[in-house]
Amino acid sequence: MGISKKVELYHWVDFSIEAPKAAAGVDKWDVEGSCVWTHENGAIRRTSLLWYSGSGDTYVYRFGGSLRGRWTGVTSSPAAALDELELTVEVTPSSNPRRIGWSGRLSGKPTAWAHQKGPDGKLVKCTPILIMMPGVRHWFDDPARMRTFVGEFNDNHGFNGGHIPTVGLDWFEVGSTGSLRTVAASPDERTFDAIEAAASEWSERGGWHHWIGHRYSDSDIGQGRDPDPANKGKYLSRGIAWNTLRSGREQYAGWEHWSTTTSDSAIDTGLAMVPDRPMMSEDRFRRRENAWRQKDMHSDDDILKEIPRWAQRGVAAIYGRLIDTSNDGSDIWPNRAAVKAVIEGIEE
Repeated sequence: MGISKKVELYHWVDFSIEAPKAAAGVDKWDVEGSCVWTHENGAIRRTSLLWYSGSGDTYVYRFGGSLRGRWTGVTSSPAAALDELELTVEVTPSSNPRRIGWSGRLSGKPTAWAHQKGPDGKLVKCTPILIMMPGVRHWFDDPARMRTFVGEFNDNHGFNGGHIPTVGLDWFEVGSTGSLRTVAASPDERTFDAIEAAASEWSERGGWHHWIGHRYSDSDIGQGRDPDPANKGKYLSRGIAWNTLRSGREQYAGWEHWSTTTSDSAIDTGLAMVPDRPMMSEDRFRRRENAWRQKDMHSDDDILKEIPRWAQRGVAAIYGRLIDTSNDGSDIWPNRAAVKAVIEGIEE
């Protein structure tokens, strides 16, 4: 069985397969399968995994166009209907010159954040300067709201990516705010649709750099027993241990630096400790009123100073302004033109 499709560079395309007997003895979400894709030049291969569509008996093999030309995929699965399929994709030029592709590693610069750009899939350096986005539950059924938010903070503020807060139980029931123990066991595909929409929106605008993240901190912060570990250097030492214990297959090293208490030398020390991957400070540098004064920015001008301090060292970070508590995600900065000028003026 052969199926052929076309897709533009840096877009993805889905091959939906009907397999009514695939889930014999297992949950449909647990049906396994993979596809090995080979480029026409014979030298480049990619592997993608099968996933359940969330509807009926439809399963999906997905292909992302990372290089122009013809790709051929051969599937493998214990389920006969999903096994030994031949799939072909013709990857055509992008109609949008701003669109970026997948992240990767620059030769000779392992600590640099990089993503594909241009017609030949060349990797270029670009450090993520991320804006705090609203949670998925606030726009999963209103994608126009998400696009408006991204447009504001990309076009008028200059941010090159977005940080979606902890998804948590949204994976299982996107519209819920209740206990994880009460929601369905199967993932809610609306969450995935919403995240895909956000990823596509940033990609079309020339930003999106990493996806799932998890910061290492195991401190008592947030439990009323804040020991000010940033002042004692414990964030740095725990971060080193965390990144050493992890498998090393992650694309970046995760840290939790407090901007207000982290010196330039501490940032440089962190970079030196994990020299084989990019670094991201996975807390959020934000201005708030009457909350966490020891870690938050105290003025809008403070943000203008912090963005280049981290980005010029190649450290990804998340920024936000949370004065209007009725908003979910960052407020619009009154000095947004100044924020944009700072970001556009960063030299890495």
